[in-house]
Amino acid sequence: MARIETRMPYPEGVTAGGTAVFKLPVGRRYHELVLTYAGVTLAQLNEIRVIANGKPIHRYSASVRDALNQFDGRAAAAGLLVIPFDRYNLKNRVGEEETALNTDSFDQNGRGIRSLTVEVDIDGAAAAPVLSMTASQSEKLQGGAGTILHVNKFPRSAAGAGELQISDIPFGGVTTQALNRAVFVPSVGTISDMKVERDTYVIWERSTTLNEMLQVDGVRSPQSGYFIIDKTEKGFAGDPVALAGFADFRYRLECSAAAQIDCFIETLGALGD
Repeated sequence: MARIETRMPYPEGVTAGGTAVFKLPVGRRYHELVLTYAGVTLAQLNEIRVIANGKPIHRYSASVRDALNQFDGRAAAAGLLVIPFDRYNLKNRVGEEETALNTDSFDQNGRGIRSLTVEVDIDGAAAAPVLSMTASQSEKLQGGAGTILHVNKFPRSAAGAGELQISDIPFGGVTTQALNRAVFVPSVGTISDMKVERDTYVIWERSTTLNEMLQVDGVRSPQSGYFIIDKTEKGFAGDPVALAGFADFRYRLECSAAAQIDCFIETLGALGD
């Protein structure tokens, strides 16, 4: 389906220490947004939230979004930051566009995306922030919002060097039907090894060295300080980790030091309540 590129309405609240709010029109399918910024550094865009029907579906800082974009093979941000909804750099366009945000389309129960906003928290040290946004869109599809790529942040703490188990991140719900990608960013030190267990069985295990080698052999570009589990690393969309119907799902991280670890978990699911 043909895409169009359109400028979004200008935001409210663009000021140092404030929260800029973009109110995006519904009625089309959103593939990605491009945030243009000046008078503020990337690091001073403290958090970006994409909100559908009043509830966040994406949450990350601009710096994390930029690192993930570079991991996907995009250029580094330089006054322009991509906020993607499609999964990028896959071998099949249908697979890439499966997670585009389909707005103002309703299923048989009347569920759909009725409102869409983007909030950007601006650091108080910003000089003179100016923000604008454009969107890559196509005509909406019938039948509801479809599959949504949810990106949520879960801060956790490692008490010291050794294994950290994380078993309390939500899974198997309406918005967490399958795992697309899991990103772990320690504040200090490194993660040298990772295991993923589902109902006590190890279903994924790699060292950092092996993980990054396989990602480079695929379609990804590893980022320093990030440990990323990416089920699309070979360019295929159809290999997510099923999360529904299980009693236990956990990550086992081998950490080099005490640290706060920001976990960004990308799941495939429905719109939610």
